[in-house]
Amino acid sequence: MRYFFINILFSLLFFKASAIEKHWAAKWIWAEEELQAEAVMARKSFELGTSPKQAIVKITASDFYQLYINGQYVNRGAARSAAHHQSYDCIDVKGFLREGKNLIAVRVVFEPGAQSYQFEARAGLLVQMEVDNQVIVSDDSWRLMEDSSWDKESPVISRFQRDVCDNVDMRSYSHAWFTGDFDDSSWSFAHELMRNAGWPAHQKGVRATASINPWIKLVKRDIPMLKEELLLKPTLILTKNYLEYPQGLVSEKVLLDGTVDKAISRGISKKERFELVFQEDEKGRLLLFDFGKVMNGFPLINIEGISGTQIRVLCAPYVLNNHFCASLVDAKYEDRITLSGKRDLWEASYFKPCRYMAVWVENSGYPVTINQIALRHISYPFEQKGLMESADAPWVKDFFTASAKTIEICTTDAITDNYRERRQYAQTGYYGALGNYYIFGGMALQRRYLIQIAQEQMADGIMPAYAPLATSDYMVILDSNCFWLKSLWNYYLYSGDEKTVRQLLPAAERLLELLHGFTNEHGLIDNPPYAYWLDHAVNDRSGANFTLNAHYLEALENYSELLNWLKEESYDGYMSKAKTLRGSLQKLFWNEESGLFVDAVVDGKQSMQVSEHANAMALALHIATQEQGNKISQNIVEEDNDFVKRNSGMTTVTPAMSYYLHKGLCEYGSVKASFELLNKRFNHMLAENTNQTLWEEWWLHGSGRTGKFMPGKTRSDAQTESAFPPALFAGYLFGLEPVEPGLKRWALKYIDSGVENLKGVIPVGNAQMQIEWKVGKKQSLKLVIPQGIQIDVDIKSLDAKGTVWVNKQELRGDATTMNLTEGEYNITF
Repeated sequence: MRYFFINILFSLLFFKASAIEKHWAAKWIWAEEELQAEAVMARKSFELGTSPKQAIVKITASDFYQLYINGQYVNRGAARSAAHHQSYDCIDVKGFLREGKNLIAVRVVFEPGAQSYQFEARAGLLVQMEVDNQVIVSDDSWRLMEDSSWDKESPVISRFQRDVCDNVDMRSYSHAWFTGDFDDSSWSFAHELMRNAGWPAHQKGVRATASINPWIKLVKRDIPMLKEELLLKPTLILTKNYLEYPQGLVSEKVLLDGTVDKAISRGISKKERFELVFQEDEKGRLLLFDFGKVMNGFPLINIEGISGTQIRVLCAPYVLNNHFCASLVDAKYEDRITLSGKRDLWEASYFKPCRYMAVWVENSGYPVTINQIALRHISYPFEQKGLMESADAPWVKDFFTASAKTIEICTTDAITDNYRERRQYAQTGYYGALGNYYIFGGMALQRRYLIQIAQEQMADGIMPAYAPLATSDYMVILDSNCFWLKSLWNYYLYSGDEKTVRQLLPAAERLLELLHGFTNEHGLIDNPPYAYWLDHAVNDRSGANFTLNAHYLEALENYSELLNWLKEESYDGYMSKAKTLRGSLQKLFWNEESGLFVDAVVDGKQSMQVSEHANAMALALHIATQEQGNKISQNIVEEDNDFVKRNSGMTTVTPAMSYYLHKGLCEYGSVKASFELLNKRFNHMLAENTNQTLWEEWWLHGSGRTGKFMPGKTRSDAQTESAFPPALFAGYLFGLEPVEPGLKRWALKYIDSGVENLKGVIPVGNAQMQIEWKVGKKQSLKLVIPQGIQIDVDIKSLDAKGTVWVNKQELRGDATTMNLTEGEYNITF
């Protein structure tokens, strides 16, 4: 009941804040329903008596829009959201407007299919421009035309999303439709959308409004707009003539043999147009470009050729074994364009992960002129605030940088698992935070996924594995639900955002109540009705699984601590459940003969399977006794190069689960061995011929989950779940641990990691904390602590004799902890 009233209070506060904005007078618009249009272009002309002093556009659409004002491209959106909490953008457009006649133009593409676990999808555009005291809104006065160049049968990029490859016929495209000189008199007027579900139907005289199904709540964008950058000078690395039509060009593996047309290469480097002249027997020409690093972007080409000429634009994030292929990573990155005979400017509707871009041009009997090859690079506006490096161990900075690159390529309007799935998984956000908090110090993306997944919570309390929905693939993963709970604790620890956390407590309570219903007399989740992930690795999932229950244990303990921070009396009930569960894991799963914890217990009997997954969790969460931990650690750190199964029969963790393995080894004293193992397993990902990002699996050309190579199957070379090293470094190289919400208080101790000299910059809110360790003949610690932060230094870890000097003053007394606040400190020991 308490949480009910808290929710009501927050709802009133949010309503009061949103009421300050001007009322939505705009209506959702689209083409007439019988057209079943999936791409439309909309225009509205209006007059301004003077140059505006202020002008804001509030705009959203399903699925995405491209906004133009007076012929100039402004931006695209909207941010991902479920339709029942539709995200809208607020954009300052004063610089695009002028006195006199003005034009706002928008292209919208809608992909049919599920967008939410709660509502059916629907196509629509909503625009409200507020210029001084004048308001221009989307309604039935707008001109609107279906984009007939768009092929409704365009193939999906991958099975994980609704995004499709472009398949456009520029002969049917309305060139220059977004400019003021374009004649739209033949276009239809827009159709205002009304509620189209439920009985009874609308009565006569009911007006269209901005709040209709499925858009029952409009939410102002709560993350920054994405950065957009037009990259114009790729490097030409290959030209190839085709004497036969390629069969399935998208899946063809093109050898990079170094053959390059130097004339074309010079033209591109100087941003000059160039002409392709074909030989009589030539069927087509392939030009392959390298943008230098993997990015998310929209391929763009400005091209002239005879009407009907076929163009294909193919992208790939990396090349494998010196071969280019556009069907990597369980996806197809191929767009097809049919030229109009005019000067065609085409830009992809959906972004691709792209480092390499190939343009295949058909020989239609006439030359083709290419005026521009480009990529509109999109990225979340991260600002790197943190740093970790060592002069003695270059790998520290290498892995820190690789983590940053990995998060950047996996992030657009959400931190997603990788670039092939693009889903906002609950566990992805947890792992992403381990890198994000120490590299960028950003909180908005973490807050957003917690809220958006909670918005899709089911009546029984379960949460989907990811949200918003990207396909009709309804997916519940129990460990993702545990990760959501852990992420709530994690978010509060790093942000101190009590308002959001309290708003989400009722969702957490419903989820925990459901999970408790899956437990047996030992407090173990046993034969649950939902699947669980464990990164699809080989693991015994019968009965009560150790790794799943360890995630549940961590969720219970984290949530109990969260409630204690919030001074909620109910925290001890969850701690009591955690105590029972911890005891059962310690007692029932330990196998003395193997010296390991087994994967599962079925009807009281231990499974024969063992894995690094289970034993990593046993170490990381201190489930193992010290003696058990020593045995596990010794088993794991032994030389064993198989990325699938160790010689002992123990299944090897995947990159995603490696965080717990290395954390666990460090917790039981094997710090040096842990980082040696990290280098052995991940170092090949940083080779010079790679993107130096952290991969989805140990191999790019097979499955590291089953150990069986799968011909034609590849994996992403960037996965957010692998970007955990910064948190590992903070804890076990620098010896730092945050202990109070909002990062207001930290614990610090010296750890003998084998890395003697370390420099770090740690983001704390809007400030930065600096730390420098020097260990050798002269041992010292330098700290710069910003205002409002306290660091509790473990004195005993510095010197067993207790001889410590702080700013040249000897520390005296029997204190075991030194409490340092704002200032600069030079500590020698």
